[in-house]
Amino acid sequence: MNLSTFLVLLVVIGIVALAIRTIIKDKKAGKSSCGGSCGHCGSNAMCQNPKAFFDQIRKEQFSK
Repeated sequence: MNLSTFLVLLVVIGIVALAIRTIIKDKKAGKSSCGGSCGHCGSNAMCQNPKAFFDQIRKEQFSK
């Protein structure tokens, strides 16, 4: 691996690390990533009651 490839790799890793840090920081602060109305969201059931949503998915998988 030459020096230029290594430097580009370090820059990409840094950008990804900062993005992950921002996502985690926003999640701890209670900020939502969608910013829209939950009534129009396709994932509304998951947001309102995640445990029930995933329990339903497990039931559907095992019933097949």
